[in-house]
Amino acid sequence: MSKRIVLALSLIGLIHVGSAFADDKSDAQAKVDAAKTETCEKSKKFLAEQDAKGKCRDENAEAKKVTCSASTFKQVSDLQTKCITAKPTADKPATPAATPKCRALDTKDKTNVFAEAEQKSQLKCLQLLIPELRKKWCTAENKGKKFDYMTDYDHTIGGKKIKGRKESITCKTVEK
Repeated sequence: MSKRIVLALSLIGLIHVGSAFADDKSDAQAKVDAAKTETCEKSKKFLAEQDAKGKCRDENAEAKKVTCSASTFKQVSDLQTKCITAKPTADKPATPAATPKCRALDTKDKTNVFAEAEQKSQLKCLQLLIPELRKKWCTAENKGKKFDYMTDYDHTIGGKKIKGRKESITCKTVEK
């Protein structure tokens, strides 16, 4: 009889452990489902923001039709991925960047522009500025004089604007 009691108690214990395990599993699944629903809502918000910027209009329209839940999470996530990886279409070409400019500025009043040139290459742009400055400054009465100026660039390297620096030219000959 004691073996049967021990066996019965063991079975009851296993059933109890099994139901506790099932409760933990359902709690974990509920948390996963809640996270998926929250992510779905954030993805829909992202698509709406992109639509406001004029991007991903089709993806946002599709996402608006979806009610977020754990089961619809993947559908909205795929729309967001499609939006992020989309390339500009032929009817909406990317706007070409303007050709960068360089300027020769007054060293004291950096708003006073002596000369300006437009060229993709920063070095070539500077080479275009120098003849303009010589025409402006190198007259007969200025022969042998040194003129200082500050360079200013629209050009960038690695997304950072190139810093201007103080430069000078000496008028050795008279420019015509």
